[in-house]
Amino acid sequence: MKCGILYRISALAIWAALLSSGKAITVIRKHTLIGATQNHPCKELIARLKKTKGETCNFFSCIGARKREQRKALLEAFNIDHKQSSTLYGPLKPRCDIWELEQPKQSTLILDVDIPPTEDDMTSELNRKQIMRICHRSSVVLVHLNQQDIRYNGKSFQINREARHLLRDLAKGQKGRNTPDVYVFLPDINTIKQDATKEDRTAYEQFKTHLYELVHKNNKFHFKSYGDQNNVYKNIKNQDGATNTADIARTIDMDNDDKDETTNSSLVQIREASFGQHRMFLKDRMAEIYRGSKQPTFANAVQSSMVDAALAFYLRTRHINDDEMITHYLDQEYKHMAIFAADAYLRIIMQTAAEAKNRLRKELGDDPKQDTDILINTILADHDSQLADALESLSNKMKPPEWLKNTAEEVRNQLRDNLSAIVAMHKGIPKPTAYTKHERAVEKNYAKQKKKRGINVMLAISCMLRERGYGNRQGYINYQWGPLILTLGYANDRDIAENKPGTGLLTPAFRIQPKLHVNISL
Repeated sequence: MKCGILYRISALAIWAALLSSGKAITVIRKHTLIGATQNHPCKELIARLKKTKGETCNFFSCIGARKREQRKALLEAFNIDHKQSSTLYGPLKPRCDIWELEQPKQSTLILDVDIPPTEDDMTSELNRKQIMRICHRSSVVLVHLNQQDIRYNGKSFQINREARHLLRDLAKGQKGRNTPDVYVFLPDINTIKQDATKEDRTAYEQFKTHLYELVHKNNKFHFKSYGDQNNVYKNIKNQDGATNTADIARTIDMDNDDKDETTNSSLVQIREASFGQHRMFLKDRMAEIYRGSKQPTFANAVQSSMVDAALAFYLRTRHINDDEMITHYLDQEYKHMAIFAADAYLRIIMQTAAEAKNRLRKELGDDPKQDTDILINTILADHDSQLADALESLSNKMKPPEWLKNTAEEVRNQLRDNLSAIVAMHKGIPKPTAYTKHERAVEKNYAKQKKKRGINVMLAISCMLRERGYGNRQGYINYQWGPLILTLGYANDRDIAENKPGTGLLTPAFRIQPKLHVNISL
C-alpha cells in the first residue's frame, strides 16, 4: 500500500516538474493523406473539426523538410518525439501527413509534405491541388529548398521545375485577406558549391533577387537561411490561432467532394501520357506498310509496344479506385489497335496481290514463249504461301476479324482472272525488238524540226560625201530598215570610169542612194 502511494506521489512530482519547466506534453495524432492511414482516418479529423464551430487553431504547412537537421528542428519545435515509428520515413516513401497536436491552450495542425510535383506529372501519388489549397488556408507556410532543388550551370543558379511552380502558385494565393506568411529557407552557398569564388557569391545573391521577383516582390514572402529556422519556429509556435477550424475541415474534405469530377479528367491525362508514344509508333509502322515496305516483325513490335503502354497505364492508375473506368479506357486502346491491325491485314493482302501481278508481267517480258498456265499456277501458289505466312504471324498476336478473312478470299478468287487478263493482253503486244524499232521510227518522225519558210524585205539608204572635183576618196553611211543596220565606211573609186580625169564630168559632193533587198528562205 505504501509503495503504491509513493509511486503515485513520484509520478505527480515528475508531471509537475515537466509543467514547471515549460515543456507541455503533446498528444500526437497523425493523419496520412496518401493511401490508408496508420492511426486515425482523415474522416474522423474532418468530423471533429466541423463540430468545433467558431473556434480557431494554428495550422502550419511545412514543405520540403527532408534533411536530418530540418526534421529535427520541426519535431523539437512542437515537442514531437522523433523516435516514434510514425515519424520515421524511408527514402522511397512519400510524405504527406497532417500532424494533430493537442496542446493545453489550443490545437495545432501541421501539414508535413514533400515538394509537390507539377500539374502534368501523373506518376506521383501526391495531390497537388489539395496540398496547395491547404497551404492557402494555413497560418504560416514553411518551404525548405535543399541542395537538390537548386542547380548551378557555371554562370548562374536556378531552382528546379517543381520548386519554381510551388513558389509561383503560393504567390498566386496571396491576393485576398488573411493570407499566410511564407518563409523560404535557402541553403548556404558553400552547401551548393564548395570553394565558392567571389563571382559565385555574386551569382547566388542575384539568384535570391530572382526568387524575390518570382513571387512578384510580395512582402508576405521571407527568404531566410538554414540558421534562422529555429528562431522562426519559436516565433510562430507561440502565436495565437488565426485559422477557423470549420474552414480547415472544408478545405481538407473538398478533395473528396470533387473527386468524382476530377477522376475522369485525370484518367484521360494518364491515358494520353501512357498510350501517346504507342500510337505514334503504330502510325509510323503503318506508314511504312503504306509505302510498300514489308514489315515481318510488325505484329511482335506492335504487341510489345502495347504491353509496355498498358503496364505504364496500370502503374499510373494504381491509386485510383475506379476499375470500371480504367477497364473502359484500356478496352478502347485495344479496339484502336485492332482497327490498325485490320488495316495492316488489308494492306498486306492488296500488296501481295499486286506483287503477283508485277511478277507475271516481268516473267512474260523476259520469256514470252513460256507456258502461261504453268506460270499462273506457280505465281498463285507462291502468293498463297506468302499471304498465309504473313497472316499467321499477325494472327498469333492479333486475331483478324471475319470480314477481313472474307475479303482475302474474294481477292484470291479475283487474282486468277486478273492474271489471265494480263496474259491475254500481253499476247497482243509486239515483241520487244519490234516494239523498239517502231518506237524509234515514231520518235524520229516527230523529232524532225520544221524548216522556216518566208520572204524578208529590207530597205537600205546610203549617204556618201566626196571631195570636191575628181576626188578618189569617199565616206559613206548606210541605214537599213527591217532589220536595222547602220554601216560606216570609207572607199576609193578613182578607177571608176566616170571619175577619171579627162572625161569632163565632176562627181557630186553629196549623194543619196536607196537600195531594196529581198531575202527569200526556202
